[in-house]
Amino acid sequence: MRGKVLLFDMDGTLIDSTELIEEIWHRWADRHGIDGNAVLAKSHGRQAGETVRLFAPEGIDHDMETAWFNEQAARGTARIKAVPGAREFLAGLAPHEWAIVTSGKRSLAAEWLAVAGLPQPAAFIAAEDVSRSKPDPEGYRAAARLLGCDASEAIVFEDAQAGMEAGRRAGARIVGIGPSDHLSHLSHLADVWISDFREIEALRDASGGFRLAFREPLTPGRLHG
Repeated sequence: MRGKVLLFDMDGTLIDSTELIEEIWHRWADRHGIDGNAVLAKSHGRQAGETVRLFAPEGIDHDMETAWFNEQAARGTARIKAVPGAREFLAGLAPHEWAIVTSGKRSLAAEWLAVAGLPQPAAFIAAEDVSRSKPDPEGYRAAARLLGCDASEAIVFEDAQAGMEAGRRAGARIVGIGPSDHLSHLSHLADVWISDFREIEALRDASGGFRLAFREPLTPGRLHG
């Protein structure tokens, strides 16, 4: 797989906050008598405010509920950790070669990256930088422009359906990342699938872009490892 730049989702892709985020959404759902599992099914890869708008009962202040969610997330930083291999993988990239496109607020995303020991990207698209949440492709297109190319020349790393759809709609190639139980309903959205960053290496090619090298040959849409 080849591309000029590498674009990364953050939560679930570079950082593992699954336990924390799922707990917060369940607590939020319980507060309003909503099915927490239904909320989780739609929340992955979306901005918190978008999830609130999808599920909040009539009459609820969306801004206040979103602020509550972000406050709870900010309090849980001790439970944040880097995805295996992410630190080493990013360390091999120059600032102009990669960007993060996250559905989270910039301040919270920057804090989580620091807690996880990951570098802050020079090119950073956060929730406040776009008018539409994933699965809209706006964020990935904007990140590619910051790096001086079109999104069709990018490789996107994603763990969530909304994010993979956003990358696809932007015209990028998709590397799905996460446990094998994701494969059954998301494999059709990824060109390849890896468990974590220990399974790949980004090699620079003569064209000035990247060639991703995998430990074993991959079949498009199949789980690696």
